[in-house]
Amino acid sequence: MRTRYIQDPNPPYELIPADQYYRRTEVNAPMVMPDIQPYQSMIDGSIIASRSVHRAHLKQHNCFEIGNETKYLKSQPMTPPPGLKDRLIQVVNQKGY
Repeated sequence: MRTRYIQDPNPPYELIPADQYYRRTEVNAPMVMPDIQPYQSMIDGSIIASRSVHRAHLKQHNCFEIGNETKYLKSQPMTPPPGLKDRLIQVVNQKGY
C-alpha cells in the first residue's frame, strides 16, 4: 500500500502521513483589516476618513467603485452585418473561384 507523506517545515522536520498533517502557523489570531487612510474625494473635495463614510459618499453621489470586475470590461462578440454571407457568396461567384 502506498502512503503519501509531507515533511513538516518546522523542527524536528519529521515526515507525517498526509491525511494526519496539520500545518502549524506562527499566529493563531483573527486577521483584522485596518481602516482606510483619509483621502480627498475627487467628486466634491471633501475628506473621506473611514470605509463607512466612503460607502455613504459613493451612494450619495450615485457612484460606484471599480475593482477587479472583468466581465464588464470584456469586449462583446462581434456579429456580422446582415447580408454579409450573401454578399461574400456573390463576390466569390463573380470572381469565378
